[in-house]
Amino acid sequence: MSADNFYWYASILIFLPWLLLILAPNSRFTEPVAFGSATILLIAAAVFTFRYLTRSEGGGSFLSLEGFENLFRSKEMLLTGWLNYLSFCLLVGTWQTHDARQLKIGHIFVIPSLLLTMLTGPAGLLLYLMVRFFKTKKWDIR
Repeated sequence: MSADNFYWYASILIFLPWLLLILAPNSRFTEPVAFGSATILLIAAAVFTFRYLTRSEGGGSFLSLEGFENLFRSKEMLLTGWLNYLSFCLLVGTWQTHDARQLKIGHIFVIPSLLLTMLTGPAGLLLYLMVRFFKTKKWDIR
């Protein structure tokens, strides 16, 4: 499958686990679907990275800024970055839902942080940590 096609499928299908996290957080399918989706995205990122690294052209490298810039001129490496972003944010959202359930934080208070995590990643995590702090009065994550 081409990088263009996989980008389109991943960008559309990522909404299924997010919808489950937002609308059905207590379903027995939610966490396995979200975790499985993130795992599939990470495997795909590895495949596209391997495809790029086994080609002879490119000139990409992590050892210089110019080489790093060249990495992302490749569709495969650009897709790898996107897939890593999608999977990391999905894993963070899965943790937020799981953690909130363990701490008995009302899901209505978690939904804004899930939406923000889906859209901006770190800002959503920060919002959840603030909600978590107001519930537990502690910053530690255990």
